[in-house]
Amino acid sequence: MKLLRQWLATLGTFSKSFIRHNAMPLISVGLLLLLVLLFFFDRTIISIHSGQRGVLWRRFGAGTVIDTVYPEGIHVILPFNKMYIYNVRKQQFRDSIDVLTFDGLTVKVKYTVRYYLDTSTLPMLHQFVGPDFVNVAIRPDVRSVIRTLFGQYKPEDIYTSQKAIQLLFSEQSRLHLAARFIKIDDVPIESITLPARISLAIEEKMVQQQREGEYVYRLSIARKEAERMQIESEGIRMYNETINKSLTASVLKWEGIRATGELAKSSNAKVVVIGSGQSGLPIILGKD
Repeated sequence: MKLLRQWLATLGTFSKSFIRHNAMPLISVGLLLLLVLLFFFDRTIISIHSGQRGVLWRRFGAGTVIDTVYPEGIHVILPFNKMYIYNVRKQQFRDSIDVLTFDGLTVKVKYTVRYYLDTSTLPMLHQFVGPDFVNVAIRPDVRSVIRTLFGQYKPEDIYTSQKAIQLLFSEQSRLHLAARFIKIDDVPIESITLPARISLAIEEKMVQQQREGEYVYRLSIARKEAERMQIESEGIRMYNETINKSLTASVLKWEGIRATGELAKSSNAKVVVIGSGQSGLPIILGKD
């Protein structure tokens, strides 16, 4: 213990003497190290915020680190490496494009792309596509799908088949961008603008079709009404024939006598005059 104390005392004396004789160089070196630390601070202390993930690129190594995705928080890396930070939340952008139809007419399509990045394949996205994936992959691929899809339709088919076009557009966009390690949530078409003269022609055609359908409906109703009246008249005719066959002279006389009897019971009946002849029916006269 005595030797250790002597050694520590000797070291302290030497340190004080060294610092006293080299104060300026030591201060210079300290300031230099502080400047270097401040200069490389943003490159060594990396903050990954909420909704973000990091991909590390090593200068002296294998380049992009494929097997590790850095989560939210603070990470310390060497200053000659680089951390690329990606937003993995759902994002969207709007775009428009002029495309040619099957007939060679120009149609303007406005659409929205809703997408997000899969954290499990984020290093692959960085290695093969890069940080500018919207302009490198999403926008050109979606536009290519639109051109191919609308090139298969005529203007009138586009006007009447928008739902089917929307489903195909979303499905094909997902397939294209899945190969680029990008997930498509939806690609809704906001509007399809046809040339003015084509729109007018299609609208006029649809109006004519609607009128034709209305005429067909009216004819159908009239035809059914005619059939109903024919059936009704046939029933009346058969009823009358049946009644005529059953109305004999005796039956008619009996019905007249019974009706007269009913009238005679009424408080308003005062005088009953019997008709002339054997077949004459009684006549009721007189009222209060």
